[in-house]
Amino acid sequence: MFSSNQSNRSHSFDTNEEDPIYEATVHSIKTLTPSIKQFYLSINDPLQRFHFVPGMFLDFHLSPTITSVITGFSICNSPANYSNTNLIELAIRETDYPPTEYMFNNCQLNEKINVKCGGDFFYQSSTTNNDSILLICAGIGANPIVSILRHIADLYASNNKQIIPHRIVFFYTAATKRDLVFRDSIDSSCEPMIKDNMLRSNYFVTREINDDIKINNRHINTTDLQEAIQWLEKPVTAYVCGPSSFIDWTENSLKELNVKEILCEKWW
Repeated sequence: MFSSNQSNRSHSFDTNEEDPIYEATVHSIKTLTPSIKQFYLSINDPLQRFHFVPGMFLDFHLSPTITSVITGFSICNSPANYSNTNLIELAIRETDYPPTEYMFNNCQLNEKINVKCGGDFFYQSSTTNNDSILLICAGIGANPIVSILRHIADLYASNNKQIIPHRIVFFYTAATKRDLVFRDSIDSSCEPMIKDNMLRSNYFVTREINDDIKINNRHINTTDLQEAIQWLEKPVTAYVCGPSSFIDWTENSLKELNVKEILCEKWW
């Protein structure tokens, strides 16, 4: 299963024509690193019909005076968090792609943006305690993977053992420690699952050496994947997002390791 969340397209991708376009207001903007900003959007949804599944993206329909290109940004928070806050969380990395460049450099607080939810990369709600989940992400590709992990944490907190995976492994790699922008929030929100021996999180940085003992100063390798699959025990569904070369290598490695199902999000 493949989908795209930031492709050079002039028309909406993987969103149904019948689905409504919602007006969103930029609630807050925060600089996470020199090249990544966090956005929170409030959705104008008086009838409470807006919904999304973890892993999906928002198609942005910016004003034609800005760009005619429609692009998508993956949602970072969970559906439960959205229900509680009425806010959608996004993390956007600066590029020279027109919509992304505009959002990073010119978007203002209280600005109105038209959005539509879509995508065919999302968490499979049929997952039960008979399955295990492997989550793998690189760079800004963490966005949909983090949404899925946060959703699983919400399911765990609900204490319904029938609708949560048997075990989860989370791999998160980036160029530098600073680029692991979700690390602290994941460690905090997922601490109960880690203590319960239900979740293992693994962090990697590839372009610097640091003395953080919880970070691997190297690339993910096949041995890492093999050990994760052995610990997961039950049949594994893998969710993968990141640059094209990263996804290609990861998908091929998982196939060789006989992973049950591999779902990839590709935005090009």
